[in-house]
Amino acid sequence: MEFILIIGIFEALFLAGLIFTQKKKSLSDHILGIFFLVYALNFALSYLEFYNRINGFPYPFFLVTAPPIILLHGPALWFYVKSLTDQNFRFRSGYLLHFLPFALMMVGLFFHVYSLPAEAKIKMVQDGSITDHLVYKIFVVAIALSTTGYSIWGLAMVLRYNKKIKTYFSHIEKIDLSWLKILLAGAIIVYGIINTVYIIDLFIPVASFGAMQFFSFVFGAVYIIFLGFFGLQQGNLFASQKINMNLEEAVEQHKTERNAGGKDEKFVHFLLEHMKEEKPYLNSDLNISKLSRELDVTPEYLSKLINTKLNKNFFDFVNRYRVNEFKECCKNSSHQNLSLIGLAYNCGFNSKATFNRVFKNIAGVTPSEYYKQVSEK
Repeated sequence: MEFILIIGIFEALFLAGLIFTQKKKSLSDHILGIFFLVYALNFALSYLEFYNRINGFPYPFFLVTAPPIILLHGPALWFYVKSLTDQNFRFRSGYLLHFLPFALMMVGLFFHVYSLPAEAKIKMVQDGSITDHLVYKIFVVAIALSTTGYSIWGLAMVLRYNKKIKTYFSHIEKIDLSWLKILLAGAIIVYGIINTVYIIDLFIPVASFGAMQFFSFVFGAVYIIFLGFFGLQQGNLFASQKINMNLEEAVEQHKTERNAGGKDEKFVHFLLEHMKEEKPYLNSDLNISKLSRELDVTPEYLSKLINTKLNKNFFDFVNRYRVNEFKECCKNSSHQNLSLIGLAYNCGFNSKATFNRVFKNIAGVTPSEYYKQVSEK
């Protein structure tokens, strides 16, 4: 236990130091750095509690100070995910409500634990009677709701973000936060298991408190390694690129507007002719802003028409053309000297992984399977 806690402290402090010493930091970088400091504080206070127990409680002031910090994990994670996924993210006073559970728990613990004489606190921890208090049971449920709830909320924000960027970009592999989606999905599963064990233990003894703490700390140490490794490499899309449309409004607009007039019908015909004749999809950096400039319309108008009249987002609309172009190239003997990925790059793809995934989704077979089919004819 002691070894895991020390590792966790230095991991979190090291990652926070790496972030705060970077020359160019975005708001999301600052939030991630604070996230690691919160974890470092949590591990440090947990270490002091552990040190107290094995050394005769020399510092009773620090007893039961670590658990409430867990209620800050969820809000810190939420702010980080929000800063990465919200195009117009700004801190608002209403966001302070995220810290209300932590504040209420601190008040409850002050009256039931912190204000007690040192001898009473030590006895409460030694004989385990603290788990009989109502405040402890409320605390366990609050942590379960906070850790699991914020992970689910964060995952929902990432999924919505992925939907938004598909209205603007034709390539999303490096900006779709797939690593964060995996991390949050894994956190939901692990938090769900840990919290279920803690809640069941309130009624039926499942495992020793030390064993449950050990598993929780191991998960926390692995969690911040994963978040730190990818978080340090993750830039903020909205801070690094100018996106000439409100992606949030575009998503909402597509849900409600389904009717298009004659003028829109003519423009859709013009759009399809432009795609066929000019082949703008061969540009691997194509986004909706560039295409709208070619067509002399606003990105919002083009996005709405693609979604409402063609029932696709921009990502699917463009990549379907690239897949069809690839199919034609496979049938052309003059391209036989190129590899499949070489053909894919010529057709506008800029990533092997994206090409394989998109092609399989549209064609129903892998690129190599398709090439083999047309070669045998």
